[in-house]
Amino acid sequence: MTKMYYRLPAIFALLVTPMLALGCASIIEGKSQAVTFNSEPAGAQIVINGIPMGVTPATISLRKSDYDNATVQFKKEGYHDQQASLHTKVTGWFWGNILSGGLFGSSTDAISGAMWEYSPDKYFVTMPPVTASIGEMVRLNYENRARMYILFSHEQLVFDLAKGEANICLVSVPCFT
Repeated sequence: MTKMYYRLPAIFALLVTPMLALGCASIIEGKSQAVTFNSEPAGAQIVINGIPMGVTPATISLRKSDYDNATVQFKKEGYHDQQASLHTKVTGWFWGNILSGGLFGSSTDAISGAMWEYSPDKYFVTMPPVTASIGEMVRLNYENRARMYILFSHEQLVFDLAKGEANICLVSVPCFT
């Protein structure tokens, strides 16, 4: 019985150590993420860092560690090219993993790229026709900038509106002209 008592910590360590070495974000969310691209009009070619990735509308699985701050171009014949930037942020699972798994699990997430998530994970552009007037170009540019602002500020806007602070929400909207 005494020998078994001394072996329990070793057995416990052998069972628990592999679990700690596995990153929570790696398990829950994986190394890739689905990112949605859409355009008006549909059928625009999606080019990320010079590599054609598909045609809108499309949901593309991108490795999280490969495309931070990458440039996405939308191209369609007869329309002005549009572009956007992919951005990542640290996922909440990574912070939870630091608390529960410590250095082992969080380093696994960092090395694999699973600690990141694309934010936003949806992109929409309006592509003005090459024949568009200057007034129409200005209007479409305004609409695109408003969409991007709402996309990036969505959580804060919803929070302000839910608290009944619509005036604060409206004041935070920048002038897009």
